[in-house]
This record gives sequence, structure tokens and C-alpha cells, in this order.
Amino acid sequence: MKKSLILSATMLTLLLGGCTTNSSSNQKESSSSPKSSTRTVKTSYFQNLSNSAKRNVKFTFKLNQDDTEDNTADPVYVVSATIKNSTNKNIKFDQSKFICVLPSNKIISDKTGTLTIKAGETKSINQLFQKMPEQGTLGEGYIEYLNSDNKLAYTKFTHNIASSNNLTEQKLITQNKDTTANSTNDDTDSSESSSSESSSTQSTTSSTALTESQAKQILRNWAKSRGNGDDDFGGTSLDDLNASEGDNGSWSFVNDDGLAWGVSSTGKIHAPGDPIQ
Repeated sequence: MKKSLILSATMLTLLLGGCTTNSSSNQKESSSSPKSSTRTVKTSYFQNLSNSAKRNVKFTFKLNQDDTEDNTADPVYVVSATIKNSTNKNIKFDQSKFICVLPSNKIISDKTGTLTIKAGETKSINQLFQKMPEQGTLGEGYIEYLNSDNKLAYTKFTHNIASSNNLTEQKLITQNKDTTANSTNDDTDSSESSSSESSSTQSTTSSTALTESQAKQILRNWAKSRGNGDDDFGGTSLDDLNASEGDNGSWSFVNDDGLAWGVSSTGKIHAPGDPIQ
């Protein structure tokens, strides 16, 4: 009888000890389990980002012809933007600080308000720029945010698209080395001598002169805007027209029948039958 009682007491002690151990173990596991934490994402204006962070923000600009404008002389475009934020920060933009800098003028966004793009997010701005001239789409110019320290893309639109990837193209870098936002100020001091004015005029003409490929591209876009193809120049293809450069930086393209299409240094088209201005 005594042995039976001693055995029962021993088993009860072991059972109680095991429960106590499991309870202590559970309490330790509970106390040592990690607490959930909320990571704070920083927000910064684009101009305050480091250069490496700026390279992780990709800009794509799309060109669309605007038929609400007068396209008689040459096409007029609007430019919309898509921005992809691949940084680990939220980024803010003042939408009125986007600038398109061209050799002869600059176009400032008429959008207002602050655009916030979260880390990993992509957003678009419809019609960021309006009244973009034909000549402004050929690569002589760039789009910036706030100032030239924040260049976003050169205005070289290929298949109506220009992106921040073209900022590394050496040809465009060289082509735009003299293009600045300040170069658009063309006020002339009335006290300058006539020889200085002549020199200034020659310099302006030289800076706005078109290359043959630029003039041909303007003529091609003009033809497409009217539903014509590259081979609808009096039965002759655009590449088979005889090209000649004028003294004022303009170009003339003539087919075998003597029909001529002129492209002025400002990008205006003079087609056969148009009145001489």
C-alpha cells in the first residue's frame, strides 16, 4: 500500500513539473517573438535627390499632333509625360516647373499643383506641354525640371517618343551644348552698332538652320499629317527628291517634274501651289 502511494505521488510530481516547464517555455517564446515595425518612407522633391537616385527616375515623353491648333503651315503638338519612380523614396514635383528648352524659345508647363509619386509607382501627366513646334521635336532642345541640373530628356522624338535614356547619346549632347534656357533671351540693346546687329542676325540664322535630314523629317511628318505617304510627292518618293539648301538655312526638295516643296529654317512648309509669302 505504501509503495503504491509513493509511486502515485512521484508520478504527480513529474506531471506538475512538466506543465510548469511547458508554461515557462511558452512565456519565453512569447516574450522573445519579434515585434512588428512600420518602416517610414522618406519623401523628397526631385531636385533634392542625389544624382544616383535621379537616374532611377525614368521619364518618357509622348508627342501627339493637336488639330485644335492651326496646322496649316506646319504641325503643332502636345507633349504628355510618364514618370516611373524606381527609388525607395516618395518623390514630389511642382508641375509648373517643367520646362521645354528650345534654341529659339522655351515652353513652360501650364500645369499647377504638386504631383507625388510613391516609391515603385508610375504616374502620367497629360498634355504637360502645349504648342510644341515641329522643329522642336528633332533633337535641338531638352526638357528639364526647375533648371538644367535636372535634365529629363532631349527633344529627339523617335516614333513620337523621347525618353531619359537619350541623355547619354553623344550626338545629342554635342548638338545641344550651346542650348540653354538663357539663350532664349533675344532682346537687343538699341545702342548697338549696325555691324553688331548684322553679326547677331547671322549668328541667329546659323543656330536655327536645318540640316537636310531635319528638313526631310519635317517634310515627312507634314505629309503624314495630311494622310500622305513618303511616296506621294507628285508620284516621287521623298528620298528620291532632289534636295538643295538655300542661303537662309531653308531647304528645297524637287521632283523630276519640277514640283518643289520648301522647308523654311523655322520648319514651315511651302508646297506646290501655295501662294508666295
